[in-house]
Amino acid sequence: MGKQYKINVAIIGVGNCAKSLVEGVAFYTRNKKDTTGLMHPVIGDYHPSDVGFVAAFDIDERKVGKKLHEAISAEPNRTVKIADPLEYDTVVQRGPTYDSVIPETRDSFIKESKLDPVDVFDVLKGSVTEIVINYLPTGSDKATYAYAEAALEAECSFINCMPTPIAKSPKWIEKFEDAGLVLMGDDIKSQCGATIVNRILLELFKMRGIKVTKSEQVNYGGNADHFNLQYRAHSKEGTKEDALKSVLDKKDARPTARMIYTKENYDHKKAEINVEGEIFGHIPVSIDLTLQDEDSPNSGGVVIDAIRAARLLVDNHKAYDAKVLSCFLMKSPYEQMDDMLAFKYFENIINRPRNPIILKY
Repeated sequence: MGKQYKINVAIIGVGNCAKSLVEGVAFYTRNKKDTTGLMHPVIGDYHPSDVGFVAAFDIDERKVGKKLHEAISAEPNRTVKIADPLEYDTVVQRGPTYDSVIPETRDSFIKESKLDPVDVFDVLKGSVTEIVINYLPTGSDKATYAYAEAALEAECSFINCMPTPIAKSPKWIEKFEDAGLVLMGDDIKSQCGATIVNRILLELFKMRGIKVTKSEQVNYGGNADHFNLQYRAHSKEGTKEDALKSVLDKKDARPTARMIYTKENYDHKKAEINVEGEIFGHIPVSIDLTLQDEDSPNSGGVVIDAIRAARLLVDNHKAYDAKVLSCFLMKSPYEQMDDMLAFKYFENIINRPRNPIILKY
């Protein structure tokens, strides 16, 4: 059993997002008074410095067997460095592959370890993990369900940061809630990413009585995630489009979202967003916007809140509020909600955990 923290976290998939999360925790641990980039410096009694990583799983031979703080810088990870990571005794374990790798990624980005997979349940129990973060590649449905089952058996909450529909499933929600555990998902939002910006523009159009005649989002990226999305983009594009469609009326045009691989292996992403509509007298209006960001740190600012909020819900025996919090944190929650309303519910629950507002579904 390794060092224990106020919140013991396990990571599935030690890629760019894991690198940003681990380095971000290190940065805010060393700079506790610096609140820049944090949506919530404290949630309950939990600061980012209270998060510790006690287990990690991957399938790449360049990461398996290394300590976590070393593995996050192994190829093909290329995201920008936030800070030197804290040193952990946690060793990256060889996780089961299932459907997390496809022939195209095996021949390019992934060098699959020849070691036998570990028993995920045993690792989670042995490390006293409390919260599991799922960073598996888009399309890894079987792997996600298997890890979620192991987390449930090991009495861990589960935060699904990728599009596999698990936190939308009443069956899975019931399993975790009955165990007093949190299930959050699906598909983590970025702090300031294409989906949230696109949604805000669409909400603005609707608030101002503008009919939406076009909403198009094109995302360009060159990291391993975008390479994988060349072949498995359906669920990712689906969660994006569902998030956008939920703020529109039937008379509005159907929003589209596409992913394009740029063949440049770095974590920088560019999104081009075009929203068009009709104002007073059917006169056209349009907005063209370009968003550029570092993809993985942009999600880290949301995941660090999800971790602490999940722990707070478990502490206060309010696991069922995870459905509401996911509306603020995730692209494809159990039920979509207006962004400002989702923010207000999130604030209410984390600031008054003993008397939260509960939505009835």
